[in-house]
Amino acid sequence: MPRGPRAVPECGVFHITIRGNNKRCVFRRDSDYARFESILKRYKKMFDFYLYHYALMKNHVHIILRTTEKSDISKVMQGIALSYYHYYRRKNGYVGHLWQGRFKSPIIEDNRYLLTAALYVEKNPVEAGLVKDPAEYLWSSYRHYALGEANPIIDTNPIYEDMGNDAEERRRKYSELMLLRIAESKKNVD
Repeated sequence: MPRGPRAVPECGVFHITIRGNNKRCVFRRDSDYARFESILKRYKKMFDFYLYHYALMKNHVHIILRTTEKSDISKVMQGIALSYYHYYRRKNGYVGHLWQGRFKSPIIEDNRYLLTAALYVEKNPVEAGLVKDPAEYLWSSYRHYALGEANPIIDTNPIYEDMGNDAEERRRKYSELMLLRIAESKKNVD
């Protein structure tokens, strides 16, 4: 029996995850990550959504975005996933499913959860043991928020703007929050 369409609100903030089939790597080289970012940029223009945070991991992707009246989350993610699949297939001679099932897209209903989800997404490279400091990881939105690095695909999270009176204070507070989350994670493991 086929699955029915998703029941999602027209507008909202979503934490989207999409995973490689059988947890396989979907990014093999830097050019793969860069291509996925360029696809995100292209689909932002096509579907008019706001991209607040992301992390491109070896075998999965996290995206926090806000849809508008002009954007349909299912069409956005279908386009992104299919576009990257075609690129990956051509580049690697790949046959079969690249992505494992449907993407997940829980709605983020309040600002506190939005900040928690943002830090969770950007902490992923540390949790995966890829880097010790999230600022070392090139394929996430963390450097935009913590270092002030320009990133044309990011729409700055409105909560971030309220974190301080100027850019330096916001960057410092955001970095401190991330360090606190990393320390809490390490404490929970020990």
